[in-house]
Amino acid sequence: MKISVEWLKEYADIDVSVKELAERLTMTGSKVETTLEKGNDIKNVVIGKILEINKHPDADKLVVCKVRVGAEGDPMSTLQIITGANNINVGDIVPIAKDGAELPNGVSIKKGQLRGLESNGMMCAVTELGMEVSDFPNQIAEGIMILPSEYEKFIGMDVVEVLNLKEDILDFEITSNRPDCLCAEGLGRETAVALGKPFKGQNLNVVFPPCQRGDVAEGDKGDFTNSQTELDGLTVRIDAPDLCYRYVARIARDVKIAESPEWMKRMLKACGMRPINNIVDITNYVMLELGQPMHAFDINSIEGKQIIVRRAKEDEVITTLDGEDRKLDADTLVIADSKKPVAIAGVMGGMNSEIENGTNTIVFESAVFNGGSVRLSAKRAGLRTEASSRYEKGLPAENSLRVVNRAIELVKELGAGTPVDEVIDVYPTKQEQRKVKLDVDRINSLLGTKISEEEMIKILNNLGIHVGLGTEGDHNSNELTIPYFRQDIENAADIAEEILRIYGYDKLGSTLINAESTIGQRNKKQALEDRIKQLLVDNGYQEMYSYSFLSKKDLEKCNIFEDSSLYKNAVKLKNPLGEDFSIMRPSMMPVVMQSIATNYARKNKNVNLFEIGRTFLDNSHNIEKGELPEEIFNISFASYGTEVDFYSIKNLVQNILEISNISKYNIEKETSDKSMHPGKTANISVGKDVIAAFGEVHPAVTENYGINEKVYFATVDLDKLAKYGKSNKKYSEIPKYPAVERDIAVTIDEDVPVGQIENIITKRCKNTLESLEIFDIYRNEKLGENKKSVAYNLRFRIAERTLTDDEVNGIMETVVSDLERELGAELRK
Repeated sequence: MKISVEWLKEYADIDVSVKELAERLTMTGSKVETTLEKGNDIKNVVIGKILEINKHPDADKLVVCKVRVGAEGDPMSTLQIITGANNINVGDIVPIAKDGAELPNGVSIKKGQLRGLESNGMMCAVTELGMEVSDFPNQIAEGIMILPSEYEKFIGMDVVEVLNLKEDILDFEITSNRPDCLCAEGLGRETAVALGKPFKGQNLNVVFPPCQRGDVAEGDKGDFTNSQTELDGLTVRIDAPDLCYRYVARIARDVKIAESPEWMKRMLKACGMRPINNIVDITNYVMLELGQPMHAFDINSIEGKQIIVRRAKEDEVITTLDGEDRKLDADTLVIADSKKPVAIAGVMGGMNSEIENGTNTIVFESAVFNGGSVRLSAKRAGLRTEASSRYEKGLPAENSLRVVNRAIELVKELGAGTPVDEVIDVYPTKQEQRKVKLDVDRINSLLGTKISEEEMIKILNNLGIHVGLGTEGDHNSNELTIPYFRQDIENAADIAEEILRIYGYDKLGSTLINAESTIGQRNKKQALEDRIKQLLVDNGYQEMYSYSFLSKKDLEKCNIFEDSSLYKNAVKLKNPLGEDFSIMRPSMMPVVMQSIATNYARKNKNVNLFEIGRTFLDNSHNIEKGELPEEIFNISFASYGTEVDFYSIKNLVQNILEISNISKYNIEKETSDKSMHPGKTANISVGKDVIAAFGEVHPAVTENYGINEKVYFATVDLDKLAKYGKSNKKYSEIPKYPAVERDIAVTIDEDVPVGQIENIITKRCKNTLESLEIFDIYRNEKLGENKKSVAYNLRFRIAERTLTDDEVNGIMETVVSDLERELGAELRK
């Protein structure tokens, strides 16, 4: 919101510099983004009169001028200036930049020589003074600025003062909860409070509801408080009271369309609005002055002289003031006549109701609409206007009548027409007057301050929040009446905020928090995650981060095709950023392999990467049921290079299980995962839950990524690790009795996993087996085709006593017998 300091002075006596004013306002909650001090960049430029014009003796396109810039008859006030302008004549009044003058954009003027003759300054064009040619209709862009002859009385005076070029403009950042500050009155009130000055805005000769001030004089309510729906043949009807809370209209006859006065155009331009004509400018001026958008219709454009506020018909079309045809839907609120829409409510008027030079009778209307409805209508129409930006924040219904009355007052003041005294006021949804209790102790407790009740009341009164005044004049010292324009104030916390921002944030002292607290610490899963991270880092791995989105091509590179269950259960986005981000990753392999491939392309020889992240699956069609997809918290890592093989990746996975305090698990061969090598991949499970998988990446996958080395990949389900992992290790006493060791070697078929051997041994030995370690796998043609020898070391011990050889031998005979019967194994002797 841009506004000139000149306008703010109508509401408060400003006796500080522009920069100090900006700082004061910012510190009280009205943030000033930038300050613009126009005119300060123009120095030593005065009004002059051309006395002589002669041709330059050595230049055909230059003329030598004698210019008076001071008292008549004073030889010191006559300057010689050489120019190439061809729109000047003797007797013209022009702006003169004297020697040492400064112009906008850092231009400096110095006297000098032009073709051998001295020139003591420069005649200025409109643009050289930082002004727009459109502001001076009789001037030209490429020529000297010629002032009217009556300006001769200002010869020698500063051009900034004469042309009123000095203007200070503040640009505010208004938060969405303060639409009352999107106008001169609201910012004027904030200025007065920030400077500790009286607010002068109540001098406007318009209606002020009692909730705004406590000194309502007799007759201030005006003659326009009775509601009626018909006036001068014009009727108003609201068919959507849930979206239109109030509609006020007044009529002006014998309208004279003309140019607005300079003071009004100046205020509009300072706020960034282009002056159009007196009627349109009045509506814009009042909006900027009082914060309520309004519109002016040509009454002859309203079919049947009926104004109906209704929802649009499906596919109804309106041509808006910008000349665009816009198709409407049934959710858009419109202002219509008996046949057609004449405006999109709260957004923009229609071309069919535009004020033109032939307009004779106009209707000023001011309505209040539902903010959410206006925002959606503006979005659907692809429009964002000054009006919609205000309506969407929520405006008070009590402001409508005074806004229309102010517009009529300006019509009288400018002689733009003859107002009709009556008013149409359709008000189906009354604005409630909000009240909040003033609890001084509670407010001081919230703020950590010791502000007195008297000071609080003074601050609140200055903000228009009055203490002890109700709608019927009843007094209650603990009750605050919230003004209609402050819809953001709802409770005691809001009151505390209002008091503090005016009292001063800089006055708050530093205090310790007085509250019960608990010691913050990581939960079981978070602590486990940290331990695993540290383990991987200690083993030379580096952490990576990637997006949770990928494409169909990324999955296909990892042999995950449309017929696979992983692809079928993947979460596909309906409105992705692009094809490359259309699927939420069902597996960590594509993102990890992409990083491995990037490192391989950069010729890094040994690479170890890991990432902790989530994968997303819709196994049970949760999305169709309106539920969220399943999220699996994984840690995935991959390696290639001279120091990694199947057993090193297996060992790392087992180390992760060890620090998770998971000691009992099964390792099984995995052949169904098409992304992994079918003969060099295994799953680790606890019960029926697979908690980890590891092995060599399928050669076809590495080829897809342009990698000519073996890559080893593992993924671990962190949620299941936390589920099955024990929180604390249990203490075990040092054994009192010695262990008994036995070695066993059996010959079995090549395709029998060693895990099955270990399961049988563990099951048969029960509680007597302390440890089982494989120490040899041997293959030789003497063993037979597709045969292998597997050798284990078994350690037996119990806590109560020393096991005898006979007991251990009996256990070993049972183990060998079961291996022969169940796996077809043969004992090597």
